[in-house]
Amino acid sequence: MSIWQRESRVSDTEKKVVQGVLGALSRRWMLLIIGFVGLLTFAGLAALLTMVDFLKPKVLFGPSSKFKAGFPDEYQPGKVSTRWMKEQTVWIVRNKAGGIYAFSAICRHLGCIPTWVEDEQLFKCPCHGSNYNIEGDVVAGPAPRPLWRFGLSFATDGQIVVNKTVREDTPGKREKGPFMIHDKGLSV
Repeated sequence: MSIWQRESRVSDTEKKVVQGVLGALSRRWMLLIIGFVGLLTFAGLAALLTMVDFLKPKVLFGPSSKFKAGFPDEYQPGKVSTRWMKEQTVWIVRNKAGGIYAFSAICRHLGCIPTWVEDEQLFKCPCHGSNYNIEGDVVAGPAPRPLWRFGLSFATDGQIVVNKTVREDTPGKREKGPFMIHDKGLSV
């Protein structure tokens, strides 16, 4: 074997080694580039979704604070109507003299939902024992204040409109103004 043949053999071996190293490096570089592009794509998509979420209005669509509660003759004198309890968390009461008022059905102690007990003529909170009479005054338990009374008015079609943004709990004030409406022709 001559020196030239050995060099050509070494040269072929060297070529294979160099090609193998370059092939491995190019695979590594390709994986590195793919990983980097993937990371940038993920970060860009996350930033885009964050911006889109930021631009959307943060509004909770719940029931309206005003609603029509029907006609006055739908409510019996001396009775509590639980008709709007589930949808609006409101009780509507028509007293024996014909005056109509609406209560919030949320306990003033810790925000529980009391129930109307017809036999006892009381709103009873099952959680902590607060009791309210038919006027909404606290008669037992830890509740610090009476139930809220909501503002009432008549719509143009004669239905009662309950406005839950207008509220009062002070005895004396809650029996007047928008917190108690009088059926047409009746005085309270």
